[in-house]
Amino acid sequence: MNKAAANRYCELDLLRTISIAMMIAYHIAYDLESYYGWHIGLFVYAGWHLLQLSTATFFLLLAGCSFAISWSRTPIYRKYLKRGMGVVACGMLVTAATYWFEPATYVRFGILHMIGVSIILLPFFTRLDEWNLPAGLFIAGLGMFMPAVSGGTLALVPFGMTPPGFATVDYFPLIPWFGVVLIGYAIGLRIYVKRSPPLFSILHSSFFIRITWPGRHALIIYLLHQPVLLGILVALGAIGLF
Repeated sequence: MNKAAANRYCELDLLRTISIAMMIAYHIAYDLESYYGWHIGLFVYAGWHLLQLSTATFFLLLAGCSFAISWSRTPIYRKYLKRGMGVVACGMLVTAATYWFEPATYVRFGILHMIGVSIILLPFFTRLDEWNLPAGLFIAGLGMFMPAVSGGTLALVPFGMTPPGFATVDYFPLIPWFGVVLIGYAIGLRIYVKRSPPLFSILHSSFFIRITWPGRHALIIYLLHQPVLLGILVALGAIGLF
């Protein structure tokens, strides 16, 4: 077991790995319905929407939880500014790619933008300590009112206010989703930073380290999984399997 793996919590990597599997399952269904005309009911059945929202919620809770652990070890803002800007840059790559493929519904403020901005903002919320839980619930609750609020400019899109006719394939604005990140931070603070010994330490074994490899490389998998999936579907179509 290397030092980097030993410093991780395998249960979080396991949950992140499960979230990746959920994401891939949803995107396979999306690709088949959107590009190949399969009638899966992706935009009709509530179960698919629940899968999408659950996946995003898990990712954002885990992002907040992981930040709590990382900040407790190295509370240096420039580290997280750099990390957040890197994730935002990856989000902008997704924006550029989706604009090329789907200019009418390209990603303006997707989940990577959301996570990147959250990493930049979270250090300013650390002084709230576990009060981030009610703060997060409040911000998440504001999201119930945001659909009724429209903005006249795309500059307000990150805050959940969209202009008329706004459409995008991936949209996770700060209100309500930053609230979910703050809830994750408060959970991580309580379970990992303020608790000794760590929860679920039984999972810290070479077996779990191996099977949770995807959870330790979630960003690169997120960036590459759609091109890989589409490539596989094109290859299967070329040999007549569907």
